[in-house]
Amino acid sequence: MSDFQGIANRWQQSVPAGMVVMLALWVTFVSFDVKDPQPYLFPRLISVAMLGLSLMAFARALGGRNRTGRGLHSRTLRNIWPGLAVMAVYVFLAAEWLGFYTAGAAAFMAIYTLYDPNPHNTPGIWIKRLLITIGFMSVMYCIFALILRVQTPRGLLV
Repeated sequence: MSDFQGIANRWQQSVPAGMVVMLALWVTFVSFDVKDPQPYLFPRLISVAMLGLSLMAFARALGGRNRTGRGLHSRTLRNIWPGLAVMAVYVFLAAEWLGFYTAGAAAFMAIYTLYDPNPHNTPGIWIKRLLITIGFMSVMYCIFALILRVQTPRGLLV
């Protein structure tokens, strides 16, 4: 590999890793910037772990020690962009407005539908998607509400 290819490869891997570090910093800051710390114990633990792992990945990318291929290509970005857009709407708008579980179900169903290779004009497939979404959200409810006892955003539709 030429020096130029090595630098380009390092750059392609360092930029996304740096973006994840910035996101992790923001999530960590938000989880610690609250008045009542008790309900935020789980988010704090996850955000600190996310920050630590993202810093390690960023350091590896800067040092050229990643063995993850050649970074993200435009085709890959085109494939993941719709899912990222759905998640951005969920995180920044829907969860607070509709409530965690309602918005989560809508986001899961949207992402599942976007990436499901099955046809979109078959009623049986839609029933399957709906049942899987209900099952997934039931598991999420059990984990967050019953086991971890985490307060989730409540909105218009709970």
